[in-house]
Amino acid sequence: MSDMSRMEFEQAVGEEFGSAVCPPVPFEDASAHECYEVILDVLGDRVTPEMLSAIPDDRITTLAARFGSYFEVDPPSEEQVRSAIRGILYRWPAGSL
Repeated sequence: MSDMSRMEFEQAVGEEFGSAVCPPVPFEDASAHECYEVILDVLGDRVTPEMLSAIPDDRITTLAARFGSYFEVDPPSEEQVRSAIRGILYRWPAGSL
């Protein structure tokens, strides 16, 4: 995987989550970078499409809760988190990196 592909993937992850978790996360706070920081905090620093395609329900719950605590708002719904993951996998299917 090239560095450019990795950067593009990380940007896509942040963008998809930024769109999906608003509201309750305020739109002006949900930058791609800030959202990716939450993802890194929960999933570690080597997030891949394969990882996201197999994410267990407990991690979905943890991600939703972490978005709430990170942005100091009520957590987004688990369906919002799933929607973000579907958007990422549409743009970056498993095996694409």
